[in-house]
Amino acid sequence: MSLIEACVTSPVKVAVGVILVTLFGVLSILAMPVQLTPEVQIPTITVECRWRGASPQEIERELIQPLEEQLRSTEGLVKLSSDSGSSTGTVELEFAVGTDMSQALVKVNTRVQQVRDWPIDADRPVIKTSSANDRPIAWLILGQAPPDMAAVARAKGEHPTLAGALGRIESARTPDLALFRLRALVA
Repeated sequence: MSLIEACVTSPVKVAVGVILVTLFGVLSILAMPVQLTPEVQIPTITVECRWRGASPQEIERELIQPLEEQLRSTEGLVKLSSDSGSSTGTVELEFAVGTDMSQALVKVNTRVQQVRDWPIDADRPVIKTSSANDRPIAWLILGQAPPDMAAVARAKGEHPTLAGALGRIESARTPDLALFRLRALVA
């Protein structure tokens, strides 16, 4: 008797087998540890350098390129990227997962100290360890509302003698407070 004949002649055994396989499959899936967004921290070291008044081209030529030349051959380095801006430059080093960051930090510090011909006016590089989780996702910046020009115009109409003083308020950041003080003077 072949396997196909056995399955056709005893369908209850086949159904029980399918149910058992499905049950064990569901149990194994539930027991398996799964994380939708795994917590993988990429070891990162950032070297920041500042040179007040320098253009991005000067930062690139005088600071970033010598740092990149020294840091390029650091052991365990996976990715090296840099950014140059006005008066500031950043070199970011990403290492392989599992790299001993204390050893990598010592090696990076040693290589940064080996950079020669550092400009006199430039600050010495600052070395920081960070990971992707340390960086902010978003910035929230709070400030005052812009001045209400309609209120300034009404105050000019109500108090023509103070029109000169109110003209200076138009460029102020808090005209309501200034209008309150002027109303107190008029009263």
